Amino acid sequence: MRQSQDRRYPSKPDYWVLAVTGLLLLFGLGSVYSAAMAQDPSDPTSLLGRQLAWSALGMVGMVVAARFDYRRWQLYTLPFLVLAVLLLLAVLIAGSEVFGSRRWFFRGSVQPSELTKLALIVYVAYWLSSKGPEIKQATYGLIPFSMLVGLVTALILLQPDFSTAVLIAGVAMIMFFMAGAEVWQLLAAGAIGLATVAALICTSPYRMERVFAFRDALRDPLSAGYHVRQTVLALGSGGLAGRGLGGGILKFGWLPAPHTDSIYAVIGEELGFIGCMAVLLLFCALAWRGFHIAARAEDSFGTFLAGGLTTLLVVQAGLNIAVATATVPFTGVPLPFISFGGSSLVVSLVAVGIVFNVSGHRIEG
Repeated sequence: MRQSQDRRYPSKPDYWVLAVTGLLLLFGLGSVYSAAMAQDPSDPTSLLGRQLAWSALGMVGMVVAARFDYRRWQLYTLPFLVLAVLLLLAVLIAGSEVFGSRRWFFRGSVQPSELTKLALIVYVAYWLSSKGPEIKQATYGLIPFSMLVGLVTALILLQPDFSTAVLIAGVAMIMFFMAGAEVWQLLAAGAIGLATVAALICTSPYRMERVFAFRDALRDPLSAGYHVRQTVLALGSGGLAGRGLGGGILKFGWLPAPHTDSIYAVIGEELGFIGCMAVLLLFCALAWRGFHIAARAEDSFGTFLAGGLTTLLVVQAGLNIAVATATVPFTGVPLPFISFGGSSLVVSLVAVGIVFNVSGHRIEG
């Protein structure tokens, strides 16, 4: 008997999302190796070795997440979030202080705020899926949502880590929008968020300095706008095909944090417009596959989970690239899969594993 065309059946996992992630990871390893030449010229493989170790750990986490039924995450959302909050409190008390901030354990090896990104998205996905239409009511939607996100971002701001707090709040807001929140709720939350950001900038001398540096980048390129000018110069000097991997010049003392925050500028100088566009297209492909998976998930939890994690990776990448192209003031957000850093890399790979698992439970019409 012929099957009806509207029969629903489970789909195969989306291996394209893994392929795109693998290409980004290879891109990152090459870029870290090149940037490491400026960090430690006597042993340029030192950072690469550490990045390879973190990559291996992240790959293990991704495989475990890919094989773990995403629906079971609903059983652990609250303990996971509580653990993340406790780690945020612990790092404020006993974390390693680097450049005046307490964000890390073990002298910069572990950053609890990266784990918090994952924990909050998993919890918000479950919370939104459990509310249903009630999300449109302020007492069930906007108010408790704002209190939850506000608590987490406040702990991150105390470190202080302004960029990560803004990133987490922004991703959570997008998930709230995906859940069908009323327009007035989004406008209210957005207005409160913008007012909070403005207040935090105006009351912080170093944040105001970054804003002035961005504003005066061309008028005063040798002082306030020095780093902004250098990142743009690095991107422009690469031309079409760049100087070649390892051939960059500005990473040797001119670019701030070339192996982390400014790694896209290093790519621009060494691999040129072609390299920059390749990275952009890979992140566009990741967004396409991730949101496609979210749209076809078999339940609302899968939709919010895959959509939230994809949003996190894509928005974070966009913010890093926007800084490198002088579109926004300088801020310290790593480029997912590419920047040097253990916690960010491991969490990003685990996030991809979860999205891949959701793709294996899609329902095709």
